[in-house]
Amino acid sequence: MKSPTSASHVETEFKFRVPLHFDFPSFPQSLGTWTTEPVRIMDATYWDTDDATLLRWGITMRNRTGGGDDGWHLKIPMPTTKPTTEPLSGATVRTELHRDGASATPPVEFLELLSVILQGSEVTPIARVQTERKPRVLVDSRDAIIELVDDLVTLSRGTHIIDEFREIEIELINVAAMPEALVIGEILGNAGAESSSVSKAASAFGPAAQKQPDIPQLPRPAKDDLPCDLIRWALSRQVRRIFHAELTSKITNETMTLTAELTSLQDLLTALRGWLKTEEQEFLQEDLAWLIRELSVGTELSQQNEQASAVIDSLSDPGDRREAEVAIERYFTSKSEAARSSLQAARRSDRYLFLFSDLVNLARIPAVTPEAYEENSLWDRIPADPCDQITIAHHFKNIFKKRSKNIESKLKCTNAGTPEMNVGELMRAIALSGKTESAASFALGTALAVGSKP
Repeated sequence: MKSPTSASHVETEFKFRVPLHFDFPSFPQSLGTWTTEPVRIMDATYWDTDDATLLRWGITMRNRTGGGDDGWHLKIPMPTTKPTTEPLSGATVRTELHRDGASATPPVEFLELLSVILQGSEVTPIARVQTERKPRVLVDSRDAIIELVDDLVTLSRGTHIIDEFREIEIELINVAAMPEALVIGEILGNAGAESSSVSKAASAFGPAAQKQPDIPQLPRPAKDDLPCDLIRWALSRQVRRIFHAELTSKITNETMTLTAELTSLQDLLTALRGWLKTEEQEFLQEDLAWLIRELSVGTELSQQNEQASAVIDSLSDPGDRREAEVAIERYFTSKSEAARSSLQAARRSDRYLFLFSDLVNLARIPAVTPEAYEENSLWDRIPADPCDQITIAHHFKNIFKKRSKNIESKLKCTNAGTPEMNVGELMRAIALSGKTESAASFALGTALAVGSKP
């Protein structure tokens, strides 16, 4: 994905909106030393679809000058696993990609990266953001750790000024400076600053920016809600995870997380087969299996290469080892290049885009059976299959807490180190049912992992 003039980093920041006449409070000297940086005058044009597809996903794409990093910027949110409990909104954590150059249109690699989000929709310049930035940097005993900026922002759309406001940002230069950032944020909040997670461009996009993304982030249902509501919540949650993993995998070239999330969806669909219309899932399941195979080849080759290398190390003759190493390297280099080419072609294919379009439809309006609209418990209809039980417990553990815990407890070790539910019993159940799909591997892997805990 990256060109020689591209760069990326993870951005962690807190945002605050303040009145135009806001006076900065003083900060304790124990935090470190503040240095004032030159004022920057920045001019950015934000690009998106007419209905703000990117912004509704929390993604921004802009072309900016005057910030010391002129060029194109793409910011993609990263799911946070440990939200702060402090009395201010959690930090916004995003991966920021930067590409040098003054091209009039977005870089091709940015558009390829966003292909499953855009689904063929055209992006155009939507809003202009002009910023007068007054930065200062906090330095501890050794290095700069935090940048604190005071921004005077003017938003416009076309020739019309939409809004003017003042914003303060705390950006971590060193992620270890989170405690200092929280202290600064609390002091700002006590002085009247209001925490905000809204991007500068959001106000200029109009009502479209207030809509949910194509895959809505639904509130968690109660366990006695209709099965259709629980199913839609679980599917929407899992598909959102897949979309985030898809974006991340293109940035990092790491495919294991995306493979795992796709496999988790496969397992969930299998476990919910009594509630879903099977005829509606046939093509989706086929396409999921196809993509998982494409994504898995590289990992499998890497594992095979490690195994082959271990065998080579066991050879006693140095000459044999050298010849084997050359042959193995040539073989796996060729196979790996072929796998990368195949995956790249798959990701640019219509089938790939159609699959993610089908995932959006699955998350928004899952094809459930009429029984899903009846007032009965989703949990009571779980098949007796242990693989399905573990999958349901995994996906709905925040709703059916006690029942999910009971299933997990069957896999925990006793003080003597013997699992209360013998893993052999689970293996026997899998063998007798003839299971070969990923759900069986997931169940067995969970059992072994939990059973091995001290």
